[in-house]
Amino acid sequence: MNKKEVLNIIQLIEKMYNNPFTKNVIPSEQNNKIKSIVEAWHEFLENQDFNQVRAKVKKHIFTSKFPPTIADIYEEPSESKVNHEHLEYMRKLRSGSRDK
Repeated sequence: MNKKEVLNIIQLIEKMYNNPFTKNVIPSEQNNKIKSIVEAWHEFLENQDFNQVRAKVKKHIFTSKFPPTIADIYEEPSESKVNHEHLEYMRKLRSGSRDK
């Protein structure tokens, strides 16, 4: 995710949970507060897929009255879903060797 996408997530959380990040911040400091939150969240979410994170936030909105934390929306990178045995078989087929 880039910082603009992180900002989108933060803004969604702000709207749906009555400004949890900026509730007690004086209005003139709200932009600085949001920028610092985006920086902090981006550090942990930069390797995440925006659409997956947004989907997790939306699900969280329906299931929790408390705003999500990074832990609630972070998707642990999965192991490769590549079937290496199948790939090796396909390589053999291409090279003309049909036996496995």
